Amino acid sequence: MSTNRKLAVPGAGGPTYMVYGDILRQLFRSFAHRDDASFRAAAESIIRDERAKNHRLLADDLERLLTRRPTQLNGAGLAAKRRDDLPTDKERGFPLIDVAEFDLDWSRLVASSDTLEPLHRLVEENARADLLSAAGLRPSARALFYGPPGCGKTLAARVVAGVLARPLVTVRFDAVVSSYLGETAANLRRVFDFVSTGQWVVLFDEFDAIGKDRDNALEHGELKRVVNSLLQLMDAYRGDSLLIAATNHEALLDTAVWRRFDVVVDFPRPDFQSRVLLLRMFLRGFPHRRVNLESVAKSAAGATGADLERIATDAAKRAVLEGRSTVTTEDLAPALAAFRARPDAQRPADPAPDASDGSISRKRSVRRSR
Repeated sequence: MSTNRKLAVPGAGGPTYMVYGDILRQLFRSFAHRDDASFRAAAESIIRDERAKNHRLLADDLERLLTRRPTQLNGAGLAAKRRDDLPTDKERGFPLIDVAEFDLDWSRLVASSDTLEPLHRLVEENARADLLSAAGLRPSARALFYGPPGCGKTLAARVVAGVLARPLVTVRFDAVVSSYLGETAANLRRVFDFVSTGQWVVLFDEFDAIGKDRDNALEHGELKRVVNSLLQLMDAYRGDSLLIAATNHEALLDTAVWRRFDVVVDFPRPDFQSRVLLLRMFLRGFPHRRVNLESVAKSAAGATGADLERIATDAAKRAVLEGRSTVTTEDLAPALAAFRARPDAQRPADPAPDASDGSISRKRSVRRSR
């Protein structure tokens, strides 16, 4: 980024033009001296510059961070305040949800454009809900993430919550599902009542636990009543929270459940280029210049993001235990062998065009989101 660009900084006598380097110096100097007015002026000029370059998501993220109320940043205080307010299972007293905050951004996600683009749209709609409301429109409020385990669905929900600067509410199905007749549906109502009271990102992980196909002859009547209740609750929901359901077993979902979601996002196993980017990200804390990541990625065909993280972590631990700070190919070889020996390892061939030569289709272009 050039430091010679000029930005306009508002002043009493009109805008004062400063080069970008001076803006950064003002930003850091005002922060060090706790000069809130100067800090805000410098920050706002950067936001205007990013918006002028059509970097809308970045500008919106910076603006939300700048205007966020102090209480929103105090995760420990919020957690303490909410503990008494959390919905609980009536019979056992277990909390039905967990609440957490995540300081994550788009840089944590590596995925194809087919996955990232609907996520970006989902966040932008919810971040600019006031603009949509002025036009008589509502943002997408229900999203379904599906794909194999370890491919980033839960991480994506945390990133969405982080970018929107909202707490993440995770529904605890171990507490929601009850053996008492009618209590599971009642627990779901308590969850929906709670999330309707504020702006949250709500994650229904392992959603197939309650959204199973009602036509399956092996399912009992109580579960079918739960699915009916779930559909009614989703239809009636009009709150400001963003609901995200995630499943590893989309084939088990009731067909009527799919129609309740405004956005459906596929999280497939990473292809060749994604595997290279993921390995580079997981090894970023350890020098690895002599490692051919392309070769490692090709050998790890079929690996999920979680598999690749385990491979990189195992290699890093081996290097550290041997007194080295640099990861080598010899460190990665046993980690790769251990992955290939796992019974759950799947190694489908990469789709055409041959990703091993670096070529990828435009539709499935892979990038690390910024």
